[in-house]
Amino acid sequence: MNLKHKLNFNSFLILLGLIVIITVIIFLNKPQIQENIKFADEESRDLRNLEYEKLSPDGLNKIILYRFSFDTSIYRDYYKDYFDNDTVISVRDVENGTENYIFTGNRIGEPEWLGNEYVFFTSYCGSSCQGIYLVDVQNKETFQGVLSYMISKDNKPVYTHFQDWFDEDFEFNGWVDEIRSDTVENKTYLIFYMRNNENKFIGQKRFLFTGQSLEEIL
Repeated sequence: MNLKHKLNFNSFLILLGLIVIITVIIFLNKPQIQENIKFADEESRDLRNLEYEKLSPDGLNKIILYRFSFDTSIYRDYYKDYFDNDTVISVRDVENGTENYIFTGNRIGEPEWLGNEYVFFTSYCGSSCQGIYLVDVQNKETFQGVLSYMISKDNKPVYTHFQDWFDEDFEFNGWVDEIRSDTVENKTYLIFYMRNNENKFIGQKRFLFTGQSLEEIL
């Protein structure tokens, strides 16, 4: 065997040895890695706090809101999707118990059903505005609208500017105090409960929800 072939053979042996060593290390460490992941999954039950749940109008599904509590950063790698988004909204099938996560975020309000196929909830936007999300519970498609609370000049009544989920704009007197929904004779309505700048209730603002648009009820 000449010198060149001998060097190539030795290099091959060294490479083969490194492969064997790496394989042994991975094999020996594998049970510990699995135990750590299992431990993290068990801990997630303690981190996930159920804060709110509500049945759909037809009673077939339940909307659920969880908040995660992260006392330390050791779970960052396991829950990186939730670490900065500490609120999780999911839908649970009442009959079989399966659960489907549909949204993660932070500084969001309690979700409400809009019919049986959509949920909506508010989000922090600023001191004079409020975000409002709409989520399709089947495909998780998400739409965002904005409620902006305006003050008129010349002592005119305060009013709300509403940019809805379908890029339509509405304006109406008062500021939104509470948002609900209702289903009447198979028609679904989004309802704003309004107050004036003296915090007095001044009535409702209703919209018919078609799944493709909001139609203002005048």
